[in-house]
Amino acid sequence: MAKFFKSIALIMIITPLTSFSMPIDWHGKFGVDTTLIDTFAKSDYATSFSNAGTQQIPLASGGHANASFQSYILRLAPDIIINDSASIKGEITTGYGRGGRLGDATKQNKSNDMGHALYMQNNASSDDSTQLHLTKIYMELYSDTATYVIGRHDANYGLGAVINSGKNLWDRHTFVRDGITAKIKLGNFQLDPYMGKVSSDDSLTRATNSKEYGTSIVYENHQKGTGFGLLYGKKINNHANNNIVGEADGTSRPLGETNVKITDLYFKQTFGDFTFQVEVPIMSGEIGYVYNNTDIAKYKAKAVVFESKYNMSKTLTLGINAGSASGSAGSGSSFEAMYLNPNYQIAHLMFRYNMLAVSDPNTYSVYDSYIVNAKYAKLYVKYLSENWDFGGALVHAIANEVAAGGNSTAFNHLTGEAYTSTIAQDDDMGYELDFDLNYKWNSSITIGTLLGYHFVGDYYTFTNDSAHTLKKHNSFVGQLNTIINF
Repeated sequence: MAKFFKSIALIMIITPLTSFSMPIDWHGKFGVDTTLIDTFAKSDYATSFSNAGTQQIPLASGGHANASFQSYILRLAPDIIINDSASIKGEITTGYGRGGRLGDATKQNKSNDMGHALYMQNNASSDDSTQLHLTKIYMELYSDTATYVIGRHDANYGLGAVINSGKNLWDRHTFVRDGITAKIKLGNFQLDPYMGKVSSDDSLTRATNSKEYGTSIVYENHQKGTGFGLLYGKKINNHANNNIVGEADGTSRPLGETNVKITDLYFKQTFGDFTFQVEVPIMSGEIGYVYNNTDIAKYKAKAVVFESKYNMSKTLTLGINAGSASGSAGSGSSFEAMYLNPNYQIAHLMFRYNMLAVSDPNTYSVYDSYIVNAKYAKLYVKYLSENWDFGGALVHAIANEVAAGGNSTAFNHLTGEAYTSTIAQDDDMGYELDFDLNYKWNSSITIGTLLGYHFVGDYYTFTNDSAHTLKKHNSFVGQLNTIINF
């Protein structure tokens, strides 16, 4: 299958060189950044803890508390116009999360035995991070009543809190659906019924597949500045599909049969220069063998996401964002944590990076990080000019679920593991100050920098050990980036 997708990608690349009869529009993004995170672990290492529940993040070899890495993001999206009734579209990228890290190759193109003699000639080798992947490949069929999207395509709903297509410049991920979506326009209403297959394991029978289906309906009246929507869908995993696992008790096992429903409400209103939006995703149903291999856990998770902005002038915008994503109490009967889409972020440092990947990048991805188990509020200001934009923000967050102590059950949202808590945990995640500055070199090229300083809260000092508490250390991020949008 991998060879098939690579062949398709090669055909799509060389087609413009061999034929001029079929119009092809190439667009996409390519960006490079360099990032420094000071004190990524947020705590000291006078004592190392490996027990369940601890918020201590292990240091890597050498014991350095600072992280430094360079990465790139690539999105190459061809649009092939067949005729007035059909188009073929796709997205080609490399590595994981639409890109990869620069300098992450573990092998070089010269013999390791002669590494000292050929030191100046050693170069990074090609590996999985540089191979082409077809993130999306689908057709669009146009009719008088609807547009039909068939194949591996993206989806977006509301504020993108859960269903997020990754349309922003530096979005690393995209929500992908393998199946069909019908986009039906009825006046001010947009109806999008969909059906897709998530995976199949060992066989092509019904017993081993995982599928999803549902619909969204969105109303938008631009004259009144009003919009609202409802998304309802189901995601079902059949009992013999072993691709999806659960390990909240530290033991990895297939989730087995699941039946999860999403109900997502959305509202938008504009009053002159003031706009606010609200999205409320709710998860329910059965999510399988999360805590053991005998009891199917209920899924009871929800979030509220609020965004508002006021355009004081053509150049100055003030805004307040707030929200809450539920956490899990770690009980054996239900799972309550809501993980928002990794593209949906509120700060430059808090929630944005998976710090476990700093010490173990082969197991984790630094960009697999989610807003979860948190109430947050963000006050921001943005100044826009013809070529420059400057932004500043203050963010505060507290945890929804924390360890209560007294040998009660709790859940570590960092590692995804339930445990027995012996001491109580503080809920303060801290404050963060953010700044960013971007220069638009021209209509396609943007050069930027960002800074973030996290005043770490006592939530991160928890060790689940009554004899020890971590000493917190504030964390800092700085980044330089350049991106081409074409």
